[in-house]
Amino acid sequence: MAQLHLEISNDFDEFEKFNLSSPQSNPFQSVGWLKAYSEIFNISLKILFVKKGDEIVAGLILPVKKKVVFPISTPLLFTYYSGILFKDFSCEKRQKQIIEKNEAIKKIHHYLKNELKLFILKLHHTIDDVRQFKWLGYRIKPRHTFILDIELIDKVWDGLSNSLKRKIKEAQEREFKVIKTTDVEKLSEQQILSYEKSGAKFFLGFKDLKTLLEKLVQNGVIQVYYVVDKNETVLASRGISIWNNKAYDVIAGMMNREVDVASHFLLWKILEDLSSSGVKEFDFCGADLESVSFFKTQFGGAIKISFEVGYANGVFKILIR
Repeated sequence: MAQLHLEISNDFDEFEKFNLSSPQSNPFQSVGWLKAYSEIFNISLKILFVKKGDEIVAGLILPVKKKVVFPISTPLLFTYYSGILFKDFSCEKRQKQIIEKNEAIKKIHHYLKNELKLFILKLHHTIDDVRQFKWLGYRIKPRHTFILDIELIDKVWDGLSNSLKRKIKEAQEREFKVIKTTDVEKLSEQQILSYEKSGAKFFLGFKDLKTLLEKLVQNGVIQVYYVVDKNETVLASRGISIWNNKAYDVIAGMMNREVDVASHFLLWKILEDLSSSGVKEFDFCGADLESVSFFKTQFGGAIKISFEVGYANGVFKILIR
């Protein structure tokens, strides 16, 4: 077996092609996504490849920021996956898959351990074997999401509960309508409003959030949907990322809970629109918070477990317990 080697790269086009070909392909590790954060928050991007000869076996694009004087890498806001991408091993024997994946993880680990004081990776839900991370001393945290097949949207509708169908029909009777837009102002407002109803302060101020979302829209990695009433008042909003015939539920907000049927109606109309555009799969990007999980589970989908793995050196170990 040819020996694997680590390569540090600045070739964003090569990484983008690898991302598109990987079973873990996702928009959060696309160049358009990460460059938006890089430009706004002064984050540097490192590209790592593990290769066998000229063939890429694994890849990682890592956002790095200095915390005081120490370089660290932690997940970015709204970025649901940020872990190692692997080549398609489906045609290879399982033993070979395990050996090459584990060796690739070790190559990347040893580099990151020497370069960073702390790093956290959110692995894709297709990566179910995290033993190598465990053996290397990582903290491992399970996460959950729903994956919904929307290729046959009529079948999805048939699977909805009667109560959810009534909410959607009620919104239609009240003449709510859904629009696509490039404007992110209401989405920014409602995201902060929805989050802070829990009593916590949102991570960004309105101006910074609006700037970030505008950049993500400009880079083509987020589409914005609003649901409005007869008076054109925006009742609820949602930002969706489409990548490789799959869609990802990135950000959402609503005006108030008195019009919660608006959020149900909005999501359903988004699923219809995506399905008609050829999107085959919808990733709800999270199902760990009880209230959020209850809302999302009403639309169906298979629950998937993924893992967040973290590693720290020295005093930074306290941050990943």
